[in-house]
Amino acid sequence: MKPISRNVITTGSGGVVNCFDRFFFKCGRVVSGNPWKFILGSILVTALSSLGFLNLHVEQRAERLWIPQDSDYVKTMDWQAANFPQDQRLEMILYEAEDNVLKADYVRTMFQIHQEVMQLIAKDGYGNNLTLENVCFRIPAIGGQEKAPEKLKKKHLRPRDPEESFDWSLALEKEVYYQVFSALPTACVELSILEAWGYDPSTYQALEDGDVVDAINSAKALSTFAIGVDFTDYLGGVTRNATGHVTGAKTALVKVVTRVNKTEVDRQDLKRSHAGLAERVDKGLFNWEGEYIQFLKNFSDLPDGLRIIPFSQRSFGEISSDTIMGDVLYLAVGSVVLFIYVQVMLGSFNMVEGRSVLSMLGILAAFMAVAISFGLCAGIGLPYGPVHSILPLLLLGLGVDDMFVIIQSFNNLDNQEESLPEDLRTRMGLTLRHAGVAVTVTSLTDFAAFLIGATTVLPALRSFCIYSAVGVLVLYVLQITFFTAWFTLDQRRLEDNRNGALWCYKHENWSPNKCSRKEFFKDVFAKYYTNFLLKKPVKILVLLATLALFCACAWGVTGLRQEFNMIWFIPQTSYLFQFLSRLQVYYPGAGERGTVYLGLLDYPRELYKVGNLTKALQENKFVSHVDSWFDAMADYTLRDVGEDIRDKPLNDSFFRQSLSAFLFSPAGAKYQTYFHFDGNLAIGKPAPSVLASKFDYVHCSLDERDEQIQAMEEVKQLIKNTGFSAFAEAIAFQYAGWETNKIIFVELIRNLCLALTAVLVMTLVLLANFLASAYVLVCVVFTLIDVMALMTWWGLTVDIITCINLVLCIGLCVDYSVHIALHFLRVTEGCRDARVRQTVREIGSPVINGACSTFLAIAFLAFSSSHVFITFYKIFFGVFIFGVYHGLVFLPVVLSLIGPLPPTHDESCRNPEGVIPPANDSEDPDRLLPDAPARTGEFSDPVK
Repeated sequence: MKPISRNVITTGSGGVVNCFDRFFFKCGRVVSGNPWKFILGSILVTALSSLGFLNLHVEQRAERLWIPQDSDYVKTMDWQAANFPQDQRLEMILYEAEDNVLKADYVRTMFQIHQEVMQLIAKDGYGNNLTLENVCFRIPAIGGQEKAPEKLKKKHLRPRDPEESFDWSLALEKEVYYQVFSALPTACVELSILEAWGYDPSTYQALEDGDVVDAINSAKALSTFAIGVDFTDYLGGVTRNATGHVTGAKTALVKVVTRVNKTEVDRQDLKRSHAGLAERVDKGLFNWEGEYIQFLKNFSDLPDGLRIIPFSQRSFGEISSDTIMGDVLYLAVGSVVLFIYVQVMLGSFNMVEGRSVLSMLGILAAFMAVAISFGLCAGIGLPYGPVHSILPLLLLGLGVDDMFVIIQSFNNLDNQEESLPEDLRTRMGLTLRHAGVAVTVTSLTDFAAFLIGATTVLPALRSFCIYSAVGVLVLYVLQITFFTAWFTLDQRRLEDNRNGALWCYKHENWSPNKCSRKEFFKDVFAKYYTNFLLKKPVKILVLLATLALFCACAWGVTGLRQEFNMIWFIPQTSYLFQFLSRLQVYYPGAGERGTVYLGLLDYPRELYKVGNLTKALQENKFVSHVDSWFDAMADYTLRDVGEDIRDKPLNDSFFRQSLSAFLFSPAGAKYQTYFHFDGNLAIGKPAPSVLASKFDYVHCSLDERDEQIQAMEEVKQLIKNTGFSAFAEAIAFQYAGWETNKIIFVELIRNLCLALTAVLVMTLVLLANFLASAYVLVCVVFTLIDVMALMTWWGLTVDIITCINLVLCIGLCVDYSVHIALHFLRVTEGCRDARVRQTVREIGSPVINGACSTFLAIAFLAFSSSHVFITFYKIFFGVFIFGVYHGLVFLPVVLSLIGPLPPTHDESCRNPEGVIPPANDSEDPDRLLPDAPARTGEFSDPVK
């Protein structure tokens, strides 16, 4: 025989493996000798850890989930919350027609719904009734049809047409105008095409189709507020004739602005989760929004060809709650199917050897790991995000995988090991000695992969990886202790011929039937699979097929796109997803509307800088429109006092007087909420000091990732170039996704590289063989590339969820390969082919069972409407197919050809058909062989 030279890695790692073998042998004896102590201890730890659920915080805010916390977006959001608190919320209705929404019947339906929405009643926190009149945001109805304004018009402007749109503040003396303005009634801000006719019911009764189109083309101002408007802003899918006049539209949008009662919010100290995206909202408005959503969802009196889709800021919270309930359903169904599968594959089909109770307890261990993980992580303040709901299914699959390995290791005890120790404690020690390293390798590589993922700058991914890392580690401990303890009790029950379901009932003179002795997968692997796989033509075919698959998938990966859109996280069957997706199609500017926030500037002296920034944005190729109070104020001040305020500093007194006059004019009234003052703004008096201000802009329609990022960066750079003396930043709803798109690909590559490095290091240490570790790494890389190509072909993109899944992919596909490699190394008798046959025969069954159980746990996610669940299903499907292929097909062929030789071998091992005699311990006294525990004194009681 020729001993293989031992290198530092082999020697050092071999020592680690020997330590693990001894540890698990003693652990198996201790646990099986004191099962109830470990069971009760596990339950107690679970109960104590579950107290952390009291501190569970469900995070739904996009800026706290998907964006680096040091990004400009998050900084601006934090500044806005502290310095420019918003007290407005937006409720919307989208009317969609099969052909043309500009029909008289459809407009009459819009008016009917408007009237009924005005009558909706909700309760506030004190039981008082509230309607829209009580919760809406109100501004002076300058152009409305109320009688008081009409009389004032006729009194002060007799020569003018009282219906003519004009600027009262310029046509009247200031004192007179202020009297008129103070006498004006206010109205709820509701913006829609109904403003082309006003809200007189008789007008709608006589309306015809031609009148609708004529009004859209001719009306230029909101009838209630006398503010100029282009009514096509409220229409989507507009069609025009040759002259440019509107002839039809696909959709019509209604916007209702509501106002939060800040006093009540502070008084009630509402929890953030009540407000959907974590804005604070008073209970009265929150309840009214609930009535509003239910009314619109249940409204059925619609003419043929018209549908309505509602939206409320409360919708985000409601949909999230519904999604969580859906998650529970899929979790329950997956658990039931998994239990059935485990019961069928784990036990035998007879009354004694069936392990139904043990199967249920093994699944319970996974749920206990979930409870401990969630409790500990929530207890230290880690948030729970939308992707965390998949973790129970993940731990279920991993837990069942370990359970199969442990039980199969018990069943694989050879005749010598079964005959030497008669007591169950020693057999359990041998079982964990065989299974312990295998379970450790898979668990620690998964744990390492998740720990690396936890170093990311993306909060949702970091939180999920920490939850998962803790869950995997806890599950590992519970399988070694809690499950092994129950396994011991179940084996005692079996050896005492007690019923598998009713442990108290004993079967007398029992013997198993022949059918129950068959193990389907094990028989297939032993009798058919290995004999076929190890034929030379089949080996060549497998290598060529793997190479072809790798080349095809490597080409497929080149087509993988990077794209991230936060509405994907909303279930596609929900009304909210339908609303937002249509909004992006029919109103592309609506999703890319941005706001520039300005802090405590020296406004009189820096006012011209605001004008410079406005002009620079208007000239930018990525900006289609700028709605700046500065332009409107400059135009108004020039017409009012003849002073051009552009391009020069102003004195403080003139600025305050001019700003106040502008904000109480018809042109400037809508901008009152664009300022945050140090005091109350009063009509006819200079404006208080400005603490902060804002103005809006709209990007052009941008579809490509690079264009979106460039557009965002150019807006930020324009602001920086202006040189403001205080805070100045831009923010838009889409910036959250664009900020993520900017870094996610780099984060993905970084995480994958580090995770693969961790896999190599962990397998090298625990397998104690460089070749075996390298082969496992090759299988993992091949599987990863195959899965990424499948993402391309299945329409997935690189986003937060796929980034999480690819980290999971590494952890999962390691399991399939490392069990084969480890068992191959432990088989020391025979040459490569013989060792591969024994390896696949003994460990193939638990590997395929573990893979199937993991897949079954998530199989029902294919029916989900959640982007998170659908993505998990697609990627896990790829991991299942490609991981099993590389672990049970490709790797055995590689090991049979160029696998590591055993510690001792003769020259005949270089012939695949050669068989070597059993290893001689004297040639390698430090090597702990699986079949020689008695020679090392390991059967001694570790307690003694």
